[in-house]
Amino acid sequence: MQRNLHPVDRYLRLAAGVASLSSAVYGRRQSAPTRALLAGFGAMKIAEAITGFCPMKASVERVVKPSNPAEATRRWMGKISTTAENTSKQVAQKAQDMEAQAADRVRAKSDTPIPDEVAEFLVEESKREPSDEDNA
Repeated sequence: MQRNLHPVDRYLRLAAGVASLSSAVYGRRQSAPTRALLAGFGAMKIAEAITGFCPMKASVERVVKPSNPAEATRRWMGKISTTAENTSKQVAQKAQDMEAQAADRVRAKSDTPIPDEVAEFLVEESKREPSDEDNA
């Protein structure tokens, strides 16, 4: 069992343990379960301060802290870049799909027949020569 507590942390745990234990022993108006919890907590903190080892801190460090920080950073950056690449591909694909849908809508509307009166009017308008009224 190797120490995993800084000396300052050990002193703080010792102070917290003594305060908790003294509150359990000399505290007023506390129920029996509260005194038991305070005594247990105080004894645990005093034991951690004396040994310099905190089992909770060790287990959290084992789970959270990677063995090689540089490798963990590389893996994290790889995940981020892969996620960004996948997202950009999805956005590009969605844009292409929307463009194709818009083109289909335009084609569908252009296939609608123009009424004969409108077609004749458009043909006549294109043959008409511009007048001074058009420029006004």
